[in-house]
Amino acid sequence: MNSVIPVGFGLQWEFAVFVQDGLLDKPITGPRAALKFLHEDFRHQTGAPFSAAIADCNSALRYRCDAEIARLSFIAAYAEYRVKLDRR
Repeated sequence: MNSVIPVGFGLQWEFAVFVQDGLLDKPITGPRAALKFLHEDFRHQTGAPFSAAIADCNSALRYRCDAEIARLSFIAAYAEYRVKLDRR
């Protein structure tokens, strides 16, 4: 039996989260962009906030949790990431 899993690749947050990208701020506009950023741009891919952000963004893309929950998880993961960078 085949089944289709709906995925919200175009899902966007109402308010973007801005992250530092060199000297510029880069907008992260939704769970898909957040996952890309978490996988490609995080140097420290550890910690509970990072894991929660990955799980929540994946859940939001599958319509299993509200996109705002994924946004808040991403903000927490990014905040922890910035603290780790500033300690260096």
